[in-house]
Amino acid sequence: MKHLIAGLLTVTFTFFQAPDKRLLDLQKEQTKLKGQTDPVAFTKSQIKISGILLAFAGDAAQKGDSEVMEKRLTEYLAAIQDAHKTMMKTGRDAHKKPGGFKELEIAIRRQLILLKDIGGTLTLDERAPVEKAREQAAAIRDDLLKALFGGLDAPGY
Repeated sequence: MKHLIAGLLTVTFTFFQAPDKRLLDLQKEQTKLKGQTDPVAFTKSQIKISGILLAFAGDAAQKGDSEVMEKRLTEYLAAIQDAHKTMMKTGRDAHKKPGGFKELEIAIRRQLILLKDIGGTLTLDERAPVEKAREQAAAIRDDLLKALFGGLDAPGY
């Protein structure tokens, strides 16, 4: 009898799996964005969203689903571009008040490594969208580095 109950519980838990925690986190962060007026908090939410989307892109790449991978990479790029634009529009001196700028730069630096890893799992033909995303993310990171350390000629001044 105990084995029967344990077996039924296993089948029940397998059948009714909890949704992916990342999906719940993504929804939570997207909800936070709607009412967000603080640019640093907005950027931090976009950083979390971009990380989740990049993880989904990696999962799709592993499964060989290039269509979903490209969609997630496009959403990832939109998230980091939105965060970048938000911070640049503040008009703040990133060198004196690095909040948001620094977090975004660090996140993108880590994400560039993940993009390289994702690309390494793909064939040369499948790798193009990942390389495109990597180039665009690297350009945003370079812009953030200029704002943080580049002096008066940096964008946003």
